[in-house]
Amino acid sequence: MNEDEIQLVAGIRPEAPPYDRQAKDAARRGLVASAASGGAPGRGAAWLRPLWRRPSTMVLAGALAVTVGATAVVLVQARGRGPSGPVEEVVVAMPEIAAVSASEVLDRAARAAAKTDLDPRDDQFVKVESETMYGAFGEDDDRNETRYLYRTRRAIWLSADGTKNGVLRVEYLEPRAYPGWPIPEAAYEQTGVATMPLVSCKTTPEYARTDYAALKKLPTDAEGMRAHLYTGERGGNSRDEAAFTAAGHMLRETYLPPAQRAALFKAVGTIPGVDVSENAEDAAGRRGIGVGRVGLDGVRKDLLFDPETYEFLGERGIVVDEKAARAPKGSLVASTAQLSVTVADELPSTRPGFWDDLADGCPTPAG
Repeated sequence: MNEDEIQLVAGIRPEAPPYDRQAKDAARRGLVASAASGGAPGRGAAWLRPLWRRPSTMVLAGALAVTVGATAVVLVQARGRGPSGPVEEVVVAMPEIAAVSASEVLDRAARAAAKTDLDPRDDQFVKVESETMYGAFGEDDDRNETRYLYRTRRAIWLSADGTKNGVLRVEYLEPRAYPGWPIPEAAYEQTGVATMPLVSCKTTPEYARTDYAALKKLPTDAEGMRAHLYTGERGGNSRDEAAFTAAGHMLRETYLPPAQRAALFKAVGTIPGVDVSENAEDAAGRRGIGVGRVGLDGVRKDLLFDPETYEFLGERGIVVDEKAARAPKGSLVASTAQLSVTVADELPSTRPGFWDDLADGCPTPAG
């Protein structure tokens, strides 16, 4: 497997039968390995790549998947009949590269970061609400490759100190065609709202942790934060790509304290290949400024900032090399919007037996 690994999340249908031990172990291994390394795809959309393939299984992949240190112990069974219908037309819109420097935009974002003031206690939970769109890669019953864009609204509750289990609530939105590919029947099987437990993995390497307790111990200067981004085995063929991906992991579905957030933004500006794109849009339709770079997968990944306040909005992925990405140039293949970040005293109420399927610990990730 080359290029940066993915974060995975697999949603569950309430009526799905219980998973056997083999399926759970396979899900845990894939999810924890992806969380340890993060990443970008080798084929398709930003931050997305299947960790395994097998008939009748759809892998739902995305950077805004399970936060490092928390693993959803579930697997999706896709029983669709495979691709059908015409391939949808795609709107080509290449990123508009701006003359302004990435360091200038990120310096303003660093100053904006000082205005945030959350400080959760160890016994509290960080709650993040977001809207996401990522690629879903899989195979149908005839082993034909399938792709579509998997869309959700999400709310996640994660332990501030990383020691307690969390909860993920997913509302499934209407899927969209992956550019150049028809939507498979399996894309329509998940509907409604699903709530699932997240197990806190104590085996996550220190450099890969993204819980608040770990993040607030990180360097508060740009040089120290840059060194952190390049620390450890984060996967992929490019250390620069891995460092940029690691920065994204520290911003999504977690809360990075103001001093560390300011240092992170300044550090991102020093990663080779990072520049600015104008007129970017997040998954909620908010206009922003993109700071990103093009990966070996042919996709430009951007962190998006409000053009006036310079607050972090979300992320997006745009195809710039259609041969590498296997999608038309200018295609939007990943889009997120961070809608709110708050602190909660407790987890939401859950059904009886909700925690019964939690894993008995987590495997040790590589690196």
